[in-house]
Amino acid sequence: MRSLTITFALNKELDKKMTRAFLQVKASGVDFGQGIISLHPALAETRNVSEEGLKQIVNQYIDTFYEQNDQILQACVSQMHTDWQQDEKQFIEQLDKLFHHLQVPEGKYIGYLSICNCNPRFLENKTFQVFYKHPSGSNYITAHEVLHFFFYDYVGKKYPNLFETLDPNSGIYWDLAELFNAVIMSSPDFISKAYSQNTKPYPNHVQYFSTLKAFWDEDPNIDSWVPKSYEYILAKKN
Repeated sequence: MRSLTITFALNKELDKKMTRAFLQVKASGVDFGQGIISLHPALAETRNVSEEGLKQIVNQYIDTFYEQNDQILQACVSQMHTDWQQDEKQFIEQLDKLFHHLQVPEGKYIGYLSICNCNPRFLENKTFQVFYKHPSGSNYITAHEVLHFFFYDYVGKKYPNLFETLDPNSGIYWDLAELFNAVIMSSPDFISKAYSQNTKPYPNHVQYFSTLKAFWDEDPNIDSWVPKSYEYILAKKN
């Protein structure tokens, strides 16, 4: 595997865009909008306003927040860099094992600090957001999102007949990717016990988790796990 370098940065405009988007999102048993408002009560006024009103409120709020907390946010980005160095080597070794020496998919590999706890990933350029106060730490989010990049690249190439027509951001393809992460990161030998202790599937994925984890425990190989897990989820949905 070629070198995998992950960097961290501020991106206020991306934070505005994702905050506006997630204020209106409920998915897999999670109300992301309510989660944002619980962190930033001033954004409660975005409820029941026009699209233009929402944009104005969010943009002004985040401009002010970033200005007032500039030194804190800059320090958080520096700390993310420092913290990641502690897990980087072991994480790369895990990726190499999980994905059978897959070459690093092309991309930027940048984690952008966010003041909201949504943590989206962007497959097209291999970037992601990291909530700066995440209770599990920035390394946990970084590992989670980069696992996604490798998973989608690997299974997309390995199983084109299964996935080439599916949306990676919804439906069974997304379910499978999130459950793969939950299974892998809940394993006690994945980097550290802190990961396994903090990893929980989305509420709507709990019904699949124990079976898919058992599949992995019986045969910890992505090439057997993916088709078996896909068929299991598909059967449960139908």
